[in-house]
Amino acid sequence: MQSLYWRKQKTSQSILKWAWRQKWTMLLMVAGLYQFGGGLYLYAKAQFAQYLIGHAWQASLQDGGPHRPWPWADTYPVAELSIKGHQWYVLAGANARNLAFAPTHLSASALPAKPGNSIIVGHRDTQFSALKSLQVGDVIMATNLTQQQTYQISSIRIADQTQLKFMQFSEDEPENSPATPLSEAVPSLTLVTCYPFDSVLPNPTLRYVIRAVASQTTALNDPA
Repeated sequence: MQSLYWRKQKTSQSILKWAWRQKWTMLLMVAGLYQFGGGLYLYAKAQFAQYLIGHAWQASLQDGGPHRPWPWADTYPVAELSIKGHQWYVLAGANARNLAFAPTHLSASALPAKPGNSIIVGHRDTQFSALKSLQVGDVIMATNLTQQQTYQISSIRIADQTQLKFMQFSEDEPENSPATPLSEAVPSLTLVTCYPFDSVLPNPTLRYVIRAVASQTTALNDPA
């Protein structure tokens, strides 16, 4: 009986010694599982958020009013973008909280598919990662509650975050001419995301800016 006890104790000691030797490997495995689980949770959360935002958007199309995607949200979908097979709902209010779920509309600019320059901001590593494949001449479709606007990309550029001329005035104005306020600008769409796309550094100072000009407007109840 005593020999059995010593054998069990020796086995336990061997396991403890092995675990101690492998402590860093085990810690890395635990950390990896934690990160993997957290990634799955964030992905599932983002996908469910898209479903709720889409449901709110359909409700808005039905009655013409704003609908929050979840009860505690301080935002609501204002438009839908369609670019080369990619579709995104656009949330009101360009802030970090809303950007976690969808591209966001800068409230100081015109609404998408309305006269003026509409500015939409998105994350480079989520929804707006697809912007890097766009070229001048490509078509962007924006739909609000009453109409659908077709835009054609007129320029793509990289700008420092301090260069905010594209957020204030019409791009068509010459550099030294009097600026045209947004309310008087030619109907246009400006998409903004961080740059470079593949950089792992947070908070880059460069912005990838796509400007598109309106080419065709269609009312949602237009039979054509």
